[in-house]
Amino acid sequence: MGKLFAGIDIGGTTAKIGLVDENGNIIVKTQAKTEKNSHWQAIMNAYIDPIVQWKNEGKEIVGVGVGGPGAFDKNRRVLKTCVNIPPLQNEPIIEYIEQRLNIPAFGDNDATCAAVGEHIFGAGKDFKNFIMLTIGTGVGGGIVLNDKVYRGRDGFAGELGHVVAVPGGHLCGCGNRGCIEAYASATAIINEVRNGITRGSITSYEGIDPETINAQIIFDKAKAGDTASIHAVDNAASHLGTVIGSFVNMLNLDAVIIGGGVSMAGNFFLDKIAFHTRQIAWPLFMENLPILPAKLQNDAGIIGAASLILEEEK
Repeated sequence: MGKLFAGIDIGGTTAKIGLVDENGNIIVKTQAKTEKNSHWQAIMNAYIDPIVQWKNEGKEIVGVGVGGPGAFDKNRRVLKTCVNIPPLQNEPIIEYIEQRLNIPAFGDNDATCAAVGEHIFGAGKDFKNFIMLTIGTGVGGGIVLNDKVYRGRDGFAGELGHVVAVPGGHLCGCGNRGCIEAYASATAIINEVRNGITRGSITSYEGIDPETINAQIIFDKAKAGDTASIHAVDNAASHLGTVIGSFVNMLNLDAVIIGGGVSMAGNFFLDKIAFHTRQIAWPLFMENLPILPAKLQNDAGIIGAASLILEEEK
């Protein structure tokens, strides 16, 4: 079986944990509940215990990568922000993993991990300069320049979801106004439709409980020609295109990769994003610039986290 790399994808409700081989294949995976009201060591033990078991079974695990939902300080190796799981904030979680398992451990923001995974194993492996946006409940991101993930001074770079698209616009969960996350995340698309139903301006969802509406329903109705749904999707794509086009002008990229749950809508959404990107980016910079769906999809968290070890070895 050869060398294996453990990946821990920390989520507010559960963590996904798995072993990845040198070709990017997941050999085994499981989940652990995140007991967010527990002591940080108890939370981490739930994530580490499956890896201990796999080691005891004789699997050759050479390192552990951790993707966390917040800003990860690469110098101090701690999550500086972790709103969904406060006990993990500013605690020595990477050092603790190394102590328990006696193997190297590395950590990063979960969206940056996804970019690392796509760079090594996925849609970004043939490109030296690209950005990746993960569009789901929020909007995350990662930046690869000159064949390396760009992390900035402290490791916080890549918060593409919090680039301001509309100055003074909608309030974002981060406290700022007008962030792209407040306009283009799945949450933003759903809220636009729900607000329209509440106001009475959207009537095409009659018979559907607004609380059950999700992005999949909206995209399906948009594909079927529902005007209100098309507008909600177009609005998100327009704001994404504004921001992505600006990145293209600034960085002269090889590619743009779109991941996260919303990317599952496929070319229907990507084509709209590409159209609006072309309205902002210089035509010269858009020549032969692909806007691609991520390849790793549901396994991006585990593979991306595990890829941190491979990145260190490069």
